[in-house]
Amino acid sequence: MNNRVAVGEIETIAGGFLLSDKIFLAVDEIPTPKKAQVDHSITFDDSDLEGEKVSHQDPLVISARIGDPCYNVKRILVDNGSSVDILFYSTFLNLGLTREKLQPAAGPLYGFDNRPVRVEGIISLPIALGEFPQHSTHSVQFIVVKSESAYNTIFGRPLQSIFGIVTSIPHLKLKFCTPTGVSVVCGDQ
Repeated sequence: MNNRVAVGEIETIAGGFLLSDKIFLAVDEIPTPKKAQVDHSITFDDSDLEGEKVSHQDPLVISARIGDPCYNVKRILVDNGSSVDILFYSTFLNLGLTREKLQPAAGPLYGFDNRPVRVEGIISLPIALGEFPQHSTHSVQFIVVKSESAYNTIFGRPLQSIFGIVTSIPHLKLKFCTPTGVSVVCGDQ
């Protein structure tokens, strides 16, 4: 599963607003997996700045391998402020998924404007991050919403916790430990 080959590529969707900050009630029911102890330190230093604009306010936007079959999905916002992992419905369809794959969801999702957004359902998908040999794959539960966004999906705190992700906006990178070392995923600037 870790040496997965993408069967296609999903680029981007047209812009809109982002959802974050309010807790979706069903998230409390998702058990947090136990972490294996890995003896690696995660640090960021000046060498991590190579190739980045020195002064920027860019968000951390990455690509990842999602689904089974696996697609290389671009324009993924890594959002430390989001209490849920979001998969936008257009990306859901582009992954070749159908409504029958969705589990029911309890209630709407609320964004920063406090307006409810109808949840289409919940789906668990394999997410592969990193490159061999420093890579990892985990099943992640996504909230699927029909909403306009500049992003295909949002990796919120639940996914970041599952992978043990540490982010750095000045470096536009995320890092996480694997049994074979620290994996580095660079943002798309």
